[in-house]
Amino acid sequence: MRSTPDLLTAISRLLPRIAEESGDREEIPETELLQRLIDATGVGSEEAGTALGVVRRMLQALSVLDEGRLCSDVWAFASFPASLMARSVLGGLGVAEFRLLEPGFWNASEYLVERQRALIKRSEELRAALPAGLVPIRRVWVSWAWIALDGKFLMVRREDPVPHRDGSRGQFVFPGGRVSNEDLPELVYLTASQCLDFFDPSTEIDPSHTRYAFSQAVRRELREELEIPGNAFEAETSVGEPIHYIALEGAKSAYSTTEYHIQPFKVALKDAGKTALLRCLATHPDRFAWFTAEELAAGVNAAGAKAFVDAIRQGGPTLDPDAFRIPIGNASPLKDPIDIPGRPSEPFAVGIAGRERQVHVGLDADEIELLNWLAAVRRGDDIEELALGVSIASGTGWVLVEDDHVLTGLRALAAKLDAAGLPLLDFHDRAARLNAVTPYFSPSSLSMEIQDERRGKSYRLNLSRRRIQSLLGVAVAKEASISLPEILGNAVYSLDQGDPQPALDSIETVKRMQREIRGFLDSIGARLLVRQVDGVPELAVDR
Repeated sequence: MRSTPDLLTAISRLLPRIAEESGDREEIPETELLQRLIDATGVGSEEAGTALGVVRRMLQALSVLDEGRLCSDVWAFASFPASLMARSVLGGLGVAEFRLLEPGFWNASEYLVERQRALIKRSEELRAALPAGLVPIRRVWVSWAWIALDGKFLMVRREDPVPHRDGSRGQFVFPGGRVSNEDLPELVYLTASQCLDFFDPSTEIDPSHTRYAFSQAVRRELREELEIPGNAFEAETSVGEPIHYIALEGAKSAYSTTEYHIQPFKVALKDAGKTALLRCLATHPDRFAWFTAEELAAGVNAAGAKAFVDAIRQGGPTLDPDAFRIPIGNASPLKDPIDIPGRPSEPFAVGIAGRERQVHVGLDADEIELLNWLAAVRRGDDIEELALGVSIASGTGWVLVEDDHVLTGLRALAAKLDAAGLPLLDFHDRAARLNAVTPYFSPSSLSMEIQDERRGKSYRLNLSRRRIQSLLGVAVAKEASISLPEILGNAVYSLDQGDPQPALDSIETVKRMQREIRGFLDSIGARLLVRQVDGVPELAVDR
């Protein structure tokens, strides 16, 4: 009996020939090729037929045979280089030491990852184009934690966020991750073979095992990603059925047609868990991003960060941030817009523009500056300097304070504000934040400059917010610029020159146009450009 290497070597010598220059070629019927193999090796027809069938399939995969002639069971090469490739591979397979890829190629060495990924990717893309389509060869179980604060979902930077790499359509994903072997039920319940079955798309899995694994994975992943210890969880509740999702995806070289089963969770944390979450957000600000439900649907947030959440488009529960809110603090945030005074003599302005109520509180300059700094943090403005022992939980407005004296001062300020009917500061453990959803800066903290760009046709408006220096840190000065249309620009320009008449003549249009640039005003923390006092229009920011 001939060995397989001997048969492969024999077949390589019997393959049809083709001329390098003229293109003359042999065409050999498969029956004749089979007989030649039997005659050359002395093997039986069954063994020879099996070997030839394997070689035929391999050469087809290499696309070296003329497919048109092969349909008639006639072997012929597509070109001279194709014949060289076929003979090279078959000749090599006949030698035990031959390797198409160097030994160790498939080890997880970082310098090989791109080559590994490219090979698998090419094979999978070709396979996906076949009539059967995307048939998964890999199964992944994923636990997602949907965590929302202030109407936005927390997202974590991906393990494999290379922007140029195919499949990396977003840099951020929900907290959580893949089920691993350590999340499976104890081995008294699952054998080693059953553990492997868990990740094999061709096998059915006991639903009780998946529920257990999902729950274990979400706790483990949040411990790793958000640094929340296991004893700080109050509960993790699965939401809906797992989302079933098939796609050509995978991090690094684990890139293949993958069957995903993704289980979303609602998480409840004890106070220690909430503290751990805030500390992690403060320690690793670059690791996280925040998205509204609408931004997740669009795949990008206002800051330009991209979310990789294709699976939620395949189904699953509604992304309602209120349903997944982690309550932190002792009070509900004030939803009325509020202007923070810029000087000790100024009142707070609370309520809808035009119907604000003024609240006077006897605060000194340091307290005023502290509230303005906390407003800047709550708004997400840039902070250039932090006092010793102070850190910011990214995207939440919460400020962690390690100094007992400073924390006592913040609580005393909160008591003074509470006594005036303004519960403006909230606390959790050693963290504090401004307890207002929409804080604006007082006109005295803002300044304006307007220029007539095109002789009354177009105006350039520049707004700036002053630098804020407090005992907790420093918020950098902020500037923003916009081109105003004729009517609004003329009204603001004339008011700046001391003439209220153009604004008075077009007051309803001015109000409407202000609403149209609401996003610009919000970016700097200005509530209005023009307001009416006793029916008379005036500028709402300082010149």
